[in-house]
Amino acid sequence: MAGIYEPKGRAREYSPLALNYFKGCDHGCEYCYVKPMMKRFNSGYNHSNVNIEVDYISIEASAKKFEGCGKQILFSFTTDPYTVHEDGETRKVLEILNKFNHKVAILTKSGSKVLRDTDIFQAYGDRIKVGQSLTFDNDIDSLKWEKGAATPSDRIASLKQLSENGIKTWASFEPTIIPTQSLNLLRSIAGFIDHVRIGKINNYNGIDKEINWDKYISDSVSLCRLSNVKFYIKNDLAEFNKSTELLGIERDADFLNL
Repeated sequence: MAGIYEPKGRAREYSPLALNYFKGCDHGCEYCYVKPMMKRFNSGYNHSNVNIEVDYISIEASAKKFEGCGKQILFSFTTDPYTVHEDGETRKVLEILNKFNHKVAILTKSGSKVLRDTDIFQAYGDRIKVGQSLTFDNDIDSLKWEKGAATPSDRIASLKQLSENGIKTWASFEPTIIPTQSLNLLRSIAGFIDHVRIGKINNYNGIDKEINWDKYISDSVSLCRLSNVKFYIKNDLAEFNKSTELLGIERDADFLNL
C-alpha cells in the first residue's frame, strides 16, 4: 500500500514524514544507495525499471489518516518525484495532499521539469518547499555520475525561477563528492536559496577517506553565514567537525522543516 510513513536513520534527518509513490528511478546515479539496499531483499531488483503507476486511492486514504498532523512530508526517498517517465502523476498527488492541508517538501534532480507545477506550488503557499540535489558544478562530471538527471545549471536555474515566483526553495548537498564543486554550487545559489542541508559521500570506493571534511564544514558554514543562508549539517558530516562552532539549531534535523 502506498502511504505516508515515518523515515528512519539518515533519512529522518530530512523529514519527519515521507511518501514514495513511484518504484525505480531513471537518473542512473552511480552513488545511489537505493540499488544495493533493495538488492539485499531482492537479488533481481533493477532500480532503472521505473513504474509510475500510482495508487491514488491508497494515497488519499493515507493523506486523510494523517490530516492535521502538521508534519512535513517529503517526496521522495527511493525515487524522484519528477522522474523522466513522470507525466503529471506528481501533480495529482500534490492535489490530494493539498486537499488535506498537508505540508510538502519536494527533492528532485529534474531541473526545470518542476516548473510546470509552479501554480500548484503557489496554491500551497507556505506549506511547500521545492529543492534540488546539487552535486557537481559542470556537465561532464554530472553526466558521468548522474547521466539521467538534469544538468547542474538547469537545476540551479529552476530554483532561481521558483524563488522569483515566491516559492520557498532549498538544496541538498548530499552526497558531497568534490568539496570545491559543492562550494561553487553553494555560492551560485546563496543569493536566493532559503536553506540548505549539507552532507557527505559515504562508503563509496574510499572517496570519503581522501577528503578533509573538517575544512569542508568550515568553508561551507562560513559561506552560509556570510550569505545569511540557513543550514543544517548532517550527522555523518558533523562527526568530522573539529574547528567550527555550530549552533544548536544548526544541528537540529527539524530546524528547517515546514
